[in-house]
Amino acid sequence: MSFLVANRESELVLTTPKRNELLKDGPPVRRFPGQILGRGAYGTVFKAIYRDHSVAVKIIKGQAVSTLHNESHLLNLDHKNIVRLIKTESAVAFGMVIMECPNGKCLQQILDTLALPLIHRVLITLDIVAALRYCHWHGVLHLDVKPANILVALGPRPYSMRPQSNYQRSYICKLCDFGSSIKIGEFCARQSQKNARGTLRYMSPEALRSDPLSDASDIYSLAISMWQMQSRRLPYHTLSCNESIAYQVVKHELRPDNYEKLKALSIDYPRRAPLVGCNVNAYVNESSSQAMSGGDLCRRANMFACRNLNFETSCNSSRELKKKRRQNRLALYFDSPAPPASTSTCLESSYSDLYRSCWVSIPEFRTSSILLRNKLELILSRSSTAGQLLGLSRV
Repeated sequence: MSFLVANRESELVLTTPKRNELLKDGPPVRRFPGQILGRGAYGTVFKAIYRDHSVAVKIIKGQAVSTLHNESHLLNLDHKNIVRLIKTESAVAFGMVIMECPNGKCLQQILDTLALPLIHRVLITLDIVAALRYCHWHGVLHLDVKPANILVALGPRPYSMRPQSNYQRSYICKLCDFGSSIKIGEFCARQSQKNARGTLRYMSPEALRSDPLSDASDIYSLAISMWQMQSRRLPYHTLSCNESIAYQVVKHELRPDNYEKLKALSIDYPRRAPLVGCNVNAYVNESSSQAMSGGDLCRRANMFACRNLNFETSCNSSRELKKKRRQNRLALYFDSPAPPASTSTCLESSYSDLYRSCWVSIPEFRTSSILLRNKLELILSRSSTAGQLLGLSRV
C-alpha cells in the first residue's frame, strides 16, 4: 500500500488520507528513512509537508498516546524560543503531533561537533530561560530539558562576532518535545506521582522521588545542560546504571561535576563501565518509576550514551574531509573573540558557580529563573566587554 507522496524535495505530504493511514500503520521508517529526524522511547520524528509548509511530525506509539495530552500544552504557547505546535491527532494504534520545523540542529548534535565558546553557551541558556519563564508563567512545566530537546535554528548567513560590537548571532534556540510536560496547579502532586516522565540523568531529586514538582525542577535540568555545554560530556558519563545514578543523586547529592565520586563509583561497579562510542540517539527517556525498577533497567542502561563527546572514530580520509567541512560551516555560527586568559578563567568560574547554584537539592534554595537570567546577562556583558578590549589592544 503506497500512501507516501513526495514533493520536489522528497518530503512527505500530509494530506488528510495520508495522515489517517499514518495513524493506522505508523511511521514510514522503512520507506523513507532519509526523512527521519530522531527516535525516542515513545515514537519517531520525521520531516514532512503540511499545508505547503515544512513541518516535523512525531508519530507516537499506541501505548504512549497518553503523552498527546502533555504535548497539547503547547497549543496555548506562542513564543519565539518554543517550537510551535500546529496540530495533534490520535487513533487507537498511533498518535500524531505536527510541529514547525526550523532549519537547524539540536544542541546535542552541535555539542558532538564543536566546543562552544562561553558567550554562545550563555546566549543559548538565555534563550531557554526565556522559554521556561514563558512556560511557567502559563502554568506549564517542561520536565525534560536537555540538549537533545533544544533546537538551534540556524539563520541564512553566519557571521563572525567582532570585538568592536557587543555580540551578534544568526541563530535562535527553541525548546521542543513537551511529551513529559504537566500543568502547574491543584493536580500537580497527583500528576508527578503517576505521569511524570523525563530523562533520568537530567531529572531533579524531587522528580526522582516522585514528589510534587515546581518550576525549580526545570531549572535543575537546565543546570545539568549548562554543565554539559561546558564539559561536552553526558551527565554521569562514567556510570551506565541509571538505578545507581538515581540513588546517588537523591541520597548522596551526586552531581555530574563530582569527578572523584564518579570515579570511585565506576570502580565499585566495574561491570557497568560505560560503552565508548555509543550513539547519543539511543539515550532515551525513562519515567521515574522505571528509574527505580531494578536489574532490568541496569541491563538496558548499557544501550545509553555514556561516551566522551570528544571521542572521534576512525574513518577514511574522504569521509573525514566531509566531516571537517561540515564542522567548519557550523563553526561560523559560533565564532567569537576570545577574552584574555585571566578574564576567561574568571568568567568560566562564574558560569560554573551559576549552574551549581541551580542544582542544589532543595528546590526553594535554587537560583530562580529571574536571577539566573540576570546573572547570565552579567556574564554576557563582561565577556563582550573583554572581547572589545582585546580587539582594541590589537589595533
